[in-house]
Amino acid sequence: MPNLKPLNMPPNELKKHVATVHVSGELSLLERKIVNVLLLNAYDELLTKKRHTLPVGILCTMLGFDSKNHDALKRALLKVMSTPISFDLLQDGGKTDWEASPLIAYASIKSGTCAYEYSDWLAEKLANPDIYTLININVQRQFSGGYALALYENCLRFKRTGSTGWISVETWRRLLGADASMYDEFKHFSSEVIKKAVKEINQVSNIIVTPEYKREARRVVQIRFLVEENPQRSMLDNEEDEGQKAIRNSDAFKRLTKLGVGDRLAISWIQQEPDRALQTAIYVEDRAKRKQIRGNAGGYARTVFEKGARIELAPKIPEITPDSSVKDEEQASADERARRTSDKIKALSLSEKQRFAAEYMAQGGKGNTYQPEIGTFKNALERTAYTSWLRTKIAAQ
Repeated sequence: MPNLKPLNMPPNELKKHVATVHVSGELSLLERKIVNVLLLNAYDELLTKKRHTLPVGILCTMLGFDSKNHDALKRALLKVMSTPISFDLLQDGGKTDWEASPLIAYASIKSGTCAYEYSDWLAEKLANPDIYTLININVQRQFSGGYALALYENCLRFKRTGSTGWISVETWRRLLGADASMYDEFKHFSSEVIKKAVKEINQVSNIIVTPEYKREARRVVQIRFLVEENPQRSMLDNEEDEGQKAIRNSDAFKRLTKLGVGDRLAISWIQQEPDRALQTAIYVEDRAKRKQIRGNAGGYARTVFEKGARIELAPKIPEITPDSSVKDEEQASADERARRTSDKIKALSLSEKQRFAAEYMAQGGKGNTYQPEIGTFKNALERTAYTSWLRTKIAAQ
């Protein structure tokens, strides 16, 4: 695949943020979530890699979906493949340039792995954050309505400008997938789609949207949404920011990214399974030092992590040679300590896990999603923070 450069747009267009992204057709809640999860997975390599892969199990976990229902997943992928995304970009003089592409150009599910591709043209568009806003997966999980998620996606990128601008009712229906004939009458579209979607967005997301209506001869012909930060969710956003900051400062993140794993992918791994992420980094580092990896270390790390098999870490005994450095010895010692700590955590009984979790929360650790029946936390950020505390606690014993 030829090297692609990020899309360079004239500065005046970037400042205006007037690109309007239209996803035509009625996508279900699951289908919309698939679009965002697949993009998150591919984002770091949109311009350097043609085909992207994601284990079906991990895909379903990120979707909050039954991983055994592959037929439903295949139907959803087919719908996404048949759904176009179009870009209307306002140029100087009021003229509009229009371009469109299928959301996904190719998809497959083989041997437990979902593979997919974007067209080169769409990959360039999606890689430009001034045109397409990457949806926070943690926020996406809070939505239960497809119309609400669709409206959220179409309002989020206008947070900085404060308004979507006036858009016709017909266009909003197309954007939200509200094509049913019952919505031809505006009062039904307003009560069943707009009002319910606005209520859900304002309750569960990081923005507040307020609809305004423009009438002609007492008939609503255009709608715009005012968009602002949700102050009641700002605390959650700050917690997520702090959580991601902690992840970026973690040993696992630094090691994984040094191996060539993308930032977003490394964060996702650590949020899902922090211990396994660190073990993967240590294991791949060791294989790389022994020159036992063919090809890219980052790609090999991804295979190791996503394969799901137990990672066996051999004890590290530093060899003393004339060329050995103190730094090498310290690294080997740190690897061994990390391995021992992981083994001790795995060996904890349920009562011990519960005792440590209680101690953590007594010291001020957040436990909103604590699950006493398994002794851990459901929320990825809470689980990551707790695991970091637990590793420090165990290592000090």
